[in-house]
Amino acid sequence: IVQLASGIATCNATSEVLEGAVAEFNAQKESALAQIEAGWAQIEQARIELEDGRQKISDGRAQVIENYQKWQDGVSELDESEQEALREIADAWQEIADGEQELIDGERELIDGEIELKEHEVEYQDARAEAEEKIADAKQEVADIDMTKWYVQDRMSLSGYGNVHTDTSCIESLSTVFTIVFFVVAILISLTTVTRMVEEERGLIGTYKALGFTDGEIRRKYVVYAAGASILGAMLGDAGGFVILPEILFIFFRVMYVIPTYVLKFEVVKGTIACLLFVVGIVGAAFAACHSELKHVAAQLMRPKAPKEGSRVFLEYIKPLWKRMSFLNKVTARNLFRYKKRMFMTVFGIMGCTALLLFGLAIKDSVDALMPLQYENIYSYDLLAATSGDDNDKLVSYIEGKEEVVTYLNLQVETVKLKNELKASEKVQLMVIPEGADIGEYISISNENLEPISIGSEGIYLTENASRILDLEVGDEAYIQKLDLTQEAVQVTSLVKNYLGNCIYMPQVVYEEMFGEYEPNAVLVNLSESCEDQIAFADELASEDWILSSVSTQELKDTFMKAFILINIVVYVVLVLAACLAFVVLFTLASINISERERELATIKVLGFYDKEVHAYVNKETIILTIMGILIGLPVGTFLSSLLTDILNMPSMYFAITIYNRSYWIAAGIAFGFALIVQLLTDRSLDVIDPVEALKSVE
Repeated sequence: IVQLASGIATCNATSEVLEGAVAEFNAQKESALAQIEAGWAQIEQARIELEDGRQKISDGRAQVIENYQKWQDGVSELDESEQEALREIADAWQEIADGEQELIDGERELIDGEIELKEHEVEYQDARAEAEEKIADAKQEVADIDMTKWYVQDRMSLSGYGNVHTDTSCIESLSTVFTIVFFVVAILISLTTVTRMVEEERGLIGTYKALGFTDGEIRRKYVVYAAGASILGAMLGDAGGFVILPEILFIFFRVMYVIPTYVLKFEVVKGTIACLLFVVGIVGAAFAACHSELKHVAAQLMRPKAPKEGSRVFLEYIKPLWKRMSFLNKVTARNLFRYKKRMFMTVFGIMGCTALLLFGLAIKDSVDALMPLQYENIYSYDLLAATSGDDNDKLVSYIEGKEEVVTYLNLQVETVKLKNELKASEKVQLMVIPEGADIGEYISISNENLEPISIGSEGIYLTENASRILDLEVGDEAYIQKLDLTQEAVQVTSLVKNYLGNCIYMPQVVYEEMFGEYEPNAVLVNLSESCEDQIAFADELASEDWILSSVSTQELKDTFMKAFILINIVVYVVLVLAACLAFVVLFTLASINISERERELATIKVLGFYDKEVHAYVNKETIILTIMGILIGLPVGTFLSSLLTDILNMPSMYFAITIYNRSYWIAAGIAFGFALIVQLLTDRSLDVIDPVEALKSVE
């Protein structure tokens, strides 16, 4: 805007100078023409008077000559009247002499007027030449002023705003996936807990019925309790989601960005929907559980519920395996399938937690891998410096004079707008590769299968992220629009691998066919090992006024790592929440398992099982279910991670998924570690089971 205002002011000033010069010229021209016309009028009047004088002199001269002749003829007859005639003749001669003198004076005045007129004409010509020169200079100044260019940009063109928008978009995208998995696991655990609560109070429900309470009154007790717990939990969850977690994120936002204030906003619709989902699910479970129990009579409800009926498992049909299994292992196998609901809940809960853990670790691994993939595998140059086309020779000479420079490539770099046939557009960097140059020493250009590609002489080579955003494939026609709004169509020859940023690689011959003269304005530089501080060297180049930009790959690496600090923090938060969810799932289901089988466990204690054997009897089932959940959760987490490229659909980054082997072990280890911790906690519950109290009859 400042440059635009400066250009407008310059144009206005030049226009004023031009208008002043034209006005001054017109005034001088009119004045000179008026003087010349007046001079010519005076000269013409003098010429007329001079001709009249000459005519009078000629007539007087003739009259004098005639009188003189008469006088010659009649001298002797002179009388007094003749003497008078002679005096008149003498007077006439005097008048003639005076007339001739006046004529001479008039001719002199005429000559002087002509000289003065010629001087006025010379002054007029000089003034006209001077005015024409001023007008020409003013026109040249106007011609030398570059045409004003308007760049219409939104807030995304500001790097700071773009970074904040990218970070928040990433968090929003990730929150969608995590929310679904967390909600499903949490609702299943809540349903199991509520259902178990109703089943545990089976005898109390029978007592209520025996005392005359109606089914609706009994059901209302549990429905109201479930609704109250759900609403309270949802309110606490809303407080944590709308206040606590944002405040945690804002701590890191304040470190990364300078923003005047952070506004906490309660989303009424989202908060209400989340609350209603839990209330409807849990209250519905309580209603269904009550309905299942209330259909029985009071006498049946006040007796303990019959143990679940055992059944054959598929392992029994594998005779060689089943025969080699010990008795306790056979019991464990039957128990796993005997309590199908608990088995499903445990496996699904551990699967969800493991998948979330692996999903979070995959994000961290992918972020860690992006930097070396881009700035080591693809960009092998150390520095990119750019200037205007007029200063390109100066830039090349400057680079050649630096001892830190090993090699460099001079090329044309500019920012253009790439469009598809639907007029969707994206800003990309255009690199025009000079004819005969080997860019492989500076940038590794390869296809999607990481096979090297050589730059030919046709079409453009487009990065795959730009092709994905604009839905362009090999052979499609794209449109390139430069900053001066010139636009040309070109065919996509190949898609090349790139992770950060979007770029077009174009041969020089194609550029010249499309836009005319090729004007190099940048250099890709490889620095020697003696240059220990590449960032300082780039800053030294940038300090030159005529160098427009100078950026080292080391600085890009540092900027990249800072930009993704927040994403890593979000990943850590998610990992902690997923681990806590795994703990809650295991602890809840283990506690339910023990409470459901208290009489069974008391029985094996009476039969002589030691505490450690009881622990092994119960924990073996939990370990097996945990391992099953982990084995299913790892591929599910891998599948969810593969969706990250589409979930984190950022215009300036291709989020390639990378999962290191250690991440699988970490995810499995955390889930299994919590299973062991839960076992240590639940073992105490097994130790305090009193066989006498547990086995005594309700009668």
